[in-house]
Amino acid sequence: MDTLQQINVKSVSSLGCDRLEVATDDHLRNLKELAERLRLQTRRPSYHEWKAQVEASKSTVLSQSEEQEQTDGPERNDHVLHLNEECSLTSRKLKGFGNIDEALSWLRKELEEMRVQDQQLARQLMRLRGDINKLKIEQTCHLHRRMLNDATFGLEEHDELSDLLCDSPVTPGFGLSAPLRLIGVTKMNINTRRFSLC
Repeated sequence: MDTLQQINVKSVSSLGCDRLEVATDDHLRNLKELAERLRLQTRRPSYHEWKAQVEASKSTVLSQSEEQEQTDGPERNDHVLHLNEECSLTSRKLKGFGNIDEALSWLRKELEEMRVQDQQLARQLMRLRGDINKLKIEQTCHLHRRMLNDATFGLEEHDELSDLLCDSPVTPGFGLSAPLRLIGVTKMNINTRRFSLC
């Protein structure tokens, strides 16, 4: 039987970290909301078997109690229902197991496996989030590079045109008309302008 290492943590409140539990709960809540938005569900067969057993036991208990209410009187019905609930609880506890200790050990093992799988899923989601952020940054850098290249080519083209058209009068602002200068449109000096390239 595989045993997982357990980490013993001393009292967090003695360290003055009362907000740690709130932060962990907040992260867990965010992770659950993300899993719900992405419609992620467990694929473990044991979970689906357990869910089917719970639903089946609920339906059988409800149908048995309804039948007994119809056939028995109110006083006898309460007594019989109480006995049937106790019998059904003990039979459900021991169903498939030799005793309660075996059932509890199986349940602990299943819970540990589910916890490990949940941690793997959380790591996978965090990696996906990191990859998405990295792609966004790369796309932004690519757009900034294109913008810088376009501006540089525009200035080079303007310089070439101004060299070819030596006869035309040179006006300040690369030939911007007076109305454009009045509203604040000026030439762009690529050397003094700062762009974020991450």
